Amino acid sequence: MDNYASIVAVRAPRAKLDTTTFFDIAHTEAFASPVDQFLDNCLMLNKHWASLSPEAEVAPELSRLFLLGYVSAVEGYMRSLIRRLVHCDTFTQNCCEPLQLSYRAVLHHEPDALPDALLEETNFSTTKSIPQALSKFVGMPTLSAGTTALLAEFDMICQLRHCCTHRFGKLGVKNAAELGLSSHSKFLEKPILLKKSAMADIADLTFTLVKSINNDVFGYVMKRSATGKLASSDAHGVGWTWHKAKDKARFQSYYNIFCSRKDATPSPSADVVYELFRKSHRMVGKPKKGGK
Repeated sequence: MDNYASIVAVRAPRAKLDTTTFFDIAHTEAFASPVDQFLDNCLMLNKHWASLSPEAEVAPELSRLFLLGYVSAVEGYMRSLIRRLVHCDTFTQNCCEPLQLSYRAVLHHEPDALPDALLEETNFSTTKSIPQALSKFVGMPTLSAGTTALLAEFDMICQLRHCCTHRFGKLGVKNAAELGLSSHSKFLEKPILLKKSAMADIADLTFTLVKSINNDVFGYVMKRSATGKLASSDAHGVGWTWHKAKDKARFQSYYNIFCSRKDATPSPSADVVYELFRKSHRMVGKPKKGGK
């Protein structure tokens, strides 16, 4: 040893990393709705731990990676949802028109991918970031009380995610304070240990949260598409005629964003949902009978 600082052996890397080989160039964006993409991603995670024998548990290091995966799947859902709405919904487009893109994004992104560039500086891994993003990009002022309660639970998962990302699974003071310092102080600097039952609870929470967000946003966007007024128009909505044949293509573009064909209980058909939508809003802008 020539230098006392060389306390551990360091060998030269085998080769310089080439990150261009780390991506799937053959990948194409799925036509599936954002919620179905989310379900696919989570079911892939589920099968890796749910298939273990009844007496076997998930290795702690792997369970932390699965936790990261579930949170990432929620973030992926939010990005896909907003991107698809920008392409489909005029009101969402108006919300995003004042927002700025970097020259680099404009130069290198395909036109259809520019909505993704809008989200470059946005994350969806805190209770505040999801409603803030929906307000900024979609114009949605609030989520339902039920979804807000689920977000509070999701925040606990996000605190654990922070431990896995930055501390190799050990609980720090800041995250313990967010989880409840009086009940979690004894776990400071202890590693997260997630058993199969905990993994099932985390998966169930993310499934329920995403579906609840999906319903909230669908209800808001569709109601606005019928009752809202664009700044450049005095008419209500986006031009619904309330004739199924005439509205079919427009309605299908919205339906395809929010419906699930892969859930254990698939969404009602587009025809069924359209009839419910028409029943609720077909009188918008029309004078009431007997009124002035």
